[in-house]
Amino acid sequence: MTNTGKDTEDTLRPLKNGFSALLPKVNLRQLKGRIFTILSYLSAILIVVVLLFILGTITIKALPSLNLHFIFTSESNQPGLGGAIGNAVAGTILLSVFSTILATPVAVGTAIYLKRYANNGPAVKTFRFLIDVLSGTPSIVLGIFGFLVFVYYLKSITGGFSLISGSIALAILILPVIERASEEAINNVDTDIEAGSYALGATKWDTIKNITIPSALSGIVTGIVLGTGRAAEESAVVIFTAGYTQFNPEFKVAASDKLLFGIKIYPFQDLVASLPLTVYNAYNYPHLVSSSEAFAAAFVLIVIVLIINAFTRILVWKRRIG
Repeated sequence: MTNTGKDTEDTLRPLKNGFSALLPKVNLRQLKGRIFTILSYLSAILIVVVLLFILGTITIKALPSLNLHFIFTSESNQPGLGGAIGNAVAGTILLSVFSTILATPVAVGTAIYLKRYANNGPAVKTFRFLIDVLSGTPSIVLGIFGFLVFVYYLKSITGGFSLISGSIALAILILPVIERASEEAINNVDTDIEAGSYALGATKWDTIKNITIPSALSGIVTGIVLGTGRAAEESAVVIFTAGYTQFNPEFKVAASDKLLFGIKIYPFQDLVASLPLTVYNAYNYPHLVSSSEAFAAAFVLIVIVLIINAFTRILVWKRRIG
């Protein structure tokens, strides 16, 4: 029986080898790579389709209200609520710009200190951990913090709901974004050039000022622009700190017995509108504001953020080819 089984196996072996020769030889690693490539393409296509669907839906529903008069006219010039978003566009620009101005020196200075001055000890590791915690803190938490500190406790200085309250709260929000980008940019600076500067007798500060910062400037600017875009699209923080007004921002100084030194500086200590809050108000009061105006405000906000992000991409591209 044993010999018969062996003879049968010997007889079938050439047939098996023949069939194996006819089948295509498949490399398992190549097969896995092709499957992963196909899945990656499908994922990218899915993301693009979803994005186009969202943008298309917003654009179509925004068209009835989307015009130059709606974008550049203050809401105070229209009867009731809605009708125009010029005040919100101006407020969004002011909030994003001033918050970036406040956050940039602190963020860049922190990055320079951590990369060029601080030793990698327990204190520095703890500080980095706190920056990571701040980066992961939900914006609603920072909004409540800003409300308690800047709007309530420091009302005599900030004016309560105001541009300065919103800008400081947004600066805290975007500070980790700018700091991380600045750290990465400084980390990519060629250390041989810095070493040559030291060899020529330059001090650490002279080297940082004349070599490190200019070499990392494009990366730092990229982080600043990203922070500006992050501030422009934020809603939770501005709801709790900036408030809302139908009027365009004013630039003046007026007497006020409720504020420190008896003066009120506009627009810093005054209410300021924003596009995220405009969208929120439209859906909070649907009987007063049409949904088309809400989609139009959202469309303008998306365009502003897209322009900022496109500018960032251009900076990154120039940095790579430079």
